[in-house]
Amino acid sequence: MNRCDQARRLFGAYWDDEVTQAEREWLESHLAGCPGCRPQYEQFARTLETVGSLPRTDVAADLPERALAAARRAATAPDRIAVVPVRPVWIQVTATAALLLLTLSALLPWLGTSAVQRLLAGRESKVAEPRLVATASRAPEPVRLDSLGIDHSEDVEFILDPVVLHRGRAQAPSRLPKGVQGEQAVISF
Repeated sequence: MNRCDQARRLFGAYWDDEVTQAEREWLESHLAGCPGCRPQYEQFARTLETVGSLPRTDVAADLPERALAAARRAATAPDRIAVVPVRPVWIQVTATAALLLLTLSALLPWLGTSAVQRLLAGRESKVAEPRLVATASRAPEPVRLDSLGIDHSEDVEFILDPVVLHRGRAQAPSRLPKGVQGEQAVISF
């Protein structure tokens, strides 16, 4: 907002003497130096003086009571109901398809493999069914029970490598700092 716009916003308050001393001084200095705002303020002031000099008419003493009575007799206007815009049909179709897909994918594990095979019976599979060629002849591993009696033979072992965070991203260091080495951990589920 430029200085002239600010000055025009203060015209009414300045006329009514409702400006601060700082605003009054600023507006007077602006009006003294601005060739565009000074005539506009003078026209504003003349208009208010002309309107103020018009003769006043007295109203009837019972005008407020008559206005209230007329307002009470008038028919009330019904409230307007906002019209909700109609949603496009494709949103409903897409939501229904997504819900159907989620439901089907959630129910597939409980249907069993035979139901899935019947569903896919019409399709020919180009991949040969896997078959056992040879078995390894190793002795079964002994069951490892801990102090709580939990079998840990199916546990997965990880090597946890240290990483360096650089700008929020994990990066494997080219060489580990002195004294740091990867640690082995067992995670059970």
